Amino acid sequence: MTFSEPRPQALDGRLIALHPGAHAEGLDFAARGRTDADWIIGIKAVSDGASVHANHWERHPRGEEVLALLDGRVCVILDGDAARPACEVPLAAGQMLVVPRGTWHRLRVEQPGRLLFVTPSQGSEHRRVEAA
Repeated sequence: MTFSEPRPQALDGRLIALHPGAHAEGLDFAARGRTDADWIIGIKAVSDGASVHANHWERHPRGEEVLALLDGRVCVILDGDAARPACEVPLAAGQMLVVPRGTWHRLRVEQPGRLLFVTPSQGSEHRRVEAA
């Protein structure tokens, strides 16, 4: 095994992929969904609805998603089902939320900031928000 000295990588536009066997690597954000990692971690600027896919619901059938707000203010909208009613959960800087496995959710930006997310790397599903 050859040794290569670890080097810092910019967080902007990058993901941290956590693979089985406790192996971690940095990836370009564009590789999201195309890695065999179990989990991905990233930091995303949230400035408006477009930055948080506000016109789409998302869910992760393979695991929970952790949303940790570093700066700003967002509202996490959780869709309801037979097990739980729909609700809105406000997040301020320094707060986090674990979105339950398989729960449809989306975000609304109330004050621009940065969001750290930890999510299963594969199997995410999306559906468009239906007009009211």
